Amino acid sequence: MGLYDRDYMGGGRRGGGAFRGAFSEVSAVKVLIVLNIVSFVVGAFVDRAFGAGFYYQIFELSWQNLAQGKVWTILTYSLLHANLLHIVLNMIGLYFIGTPLERCIGTGKFYAVYFFGAILGALAWLATSLGDSAGLVGASASVMAVFAAFCFFYPPLPITFLIFFVLPVSMRPMTMLKIAAAFEALGLVYSLAGGDATIAYAAHLGGMAAGTLFAVSRRGEFFGMFDKFKARGFFGKTRSSAKSRTSVETYSYKVNITDPVELKREVDRILDKINASGFSSLTEDERETLRRAKSYLK
Repeated sequence: MGLYDRDYMGGGRRGGGAFRGAFSEVSAVKVLIVLNIVSFVVGAFVDRAFGAGFYYQIFELSWQNLAQGKVWTILTYSLLHANLLHIVLNMIGLYFIGTPLERCIGTGKFYAVYFFGAILGALAWLATSLGDSAGLVGASASVMAVFAAFCFFYPPLPITFLIFFVLPVSMRPMTMLKIAAAFEALGLVYSLAGGDATIAYAAHLGGMAAGTLFAVSRRGEFFGMFDKFKARGFFGKTRSSAKSRTSVETYSYKVNITDPVELKREVDRILDKINASGFSSLTEDERETLRRAKSYLK
């Protein structure tokens, strides 16, 4: 199997099946951004025609709506926004974080991350808002799921962002995820303690959990986490596991880029490794080999 025959080298949009067809060629990020914008605009017109809040009464998530049988609100709330700033910030995050993630995992799986984040975010919010008459709107839980998955698939890639849109700060994605999770957890505790909070911290944390679950299951690490506990002595000594892991991490091989046979053999080995353990399992040498091979084959 060649470099361009693998679905994850083309963003998961190559080949196969009637469902994938033309629909899979359309970027999920762009489709979701358009859906959110259309929903925002349509909501404004509907509220103007039928009264303020009419649109949200149909599609926002709340205990009252669920009691009335509006089960679709567990998903549709993620396509609603409270105001212009709310939707702008969410769509910016969805575009810049979602685009590289979609290229890595493919269009179909990106939709799964987005809506899985919406569902877990909804459940987390419902669990912490019993008896609350307020409703939940916004794509924040879904964007948080995309963000968490991105951090797991691109752990060594430094990201630069602006604090207060002025001060540039660079850090690794996993560091950003830990800081964001800590901030959201603190906000949740504050709101549960009676603090006046308009941010749905529980929904954000639910979205992060969804992205994390997707990433670790996709990379085959869900049960592999137990190996880490074993390596640290929680379940006794496991020298063989530590030894095998070290041998994988220290793998280094300089392929001759001008030898087609050797290049193809090494690329196939790397692609098989991606298929088994995910892109983030590659060493820097293996990533560089893929980049050079892609340019060479073109």
